[in-house]
Amino acid sequence: MLVSAVEFYAGYGTVLIGSMALPEAEWDGPVGSDDQHVVVQATGRDTLTRVSFWRDTMPLVGEVVFDGELRLENQTLWLGDINRHSWWSMRLFRGGDTQRLVVRVDDPGRASRIDVGIDIGSHLTSLSPSNGPALFDVRTSAADGLSAPTALGLVLDGHDSAHARLSTAITILSGEDPATPWREQYELSNVVQWLRWLGIGLSMSRAEELGAELRQLVRAARNAAPDGAVPLPVATRIARAVLDKIV
Repeated sequence: MLVSAVEFYAGYGTVLIGSMALPEAEWDGPVGSDDQHVVVQATGRDTLTRVSFWRDTMPLVGEVVFDGELRLENQTLWLGDINRHSWWSMRLFRGGDTQRLVVRVDDPGRASRIDVGIDIGSHLTSLSPSNGPALFDVRTSAADGLSAPTALGLVLDGHDSAHARLSTAITILSGEDPATPWREQYELSNVVQWLRWLGIGLSMSRAEELGAELRQLVRAARNAAPDGAVPLPVATRIARAVLDKIV
């Protein structure tokens, strides 16, 4: 799951991930590493570089540029640019001072999106429904597959490919259940918060109105389906109807 994300301008196009100590790594390419650091070449000051941190489960987006162990100081993972003009740190409470990290980038040598996986397992699954909109595969430590809350969280952890994400989210949403009446509202609130980022000036109240409309459409689709599940073609139409109302 996504545990944190940072966006910053990387001085000289260089992003350091690992220990706060200065790196001994020498690099002449898209990535370099020593026993304490991974050094990634990014877009520099042309645009913001986004670094996302995932624990246990991460999307398989982009290319793997590092998969190995780093020796960290005080179980602290540090992120910054080579000049230390911008920096950020996170304390890790599992695994001791040696941590296995997986680093993926969207474009080696000119990375604008960097994904860092912590405690990522080896089990593979997909978030793309059969014959549905393409999202991404997932690498996870969960041997039994992703739970519905984890899958929904992964789908709503980004805003690119908005129609594909919302269509998939609709197929994951729980139905009305008297035993857990809070679950539907909780999941809907996650969708509402996700919708807020799709429109400039989209207010919370307007996002809640769209969320309530989506809930009614989903309930109607469930009631019309023999198995109570929202068929994917219907989910894509519901998603388009909601997204078309965001201006």
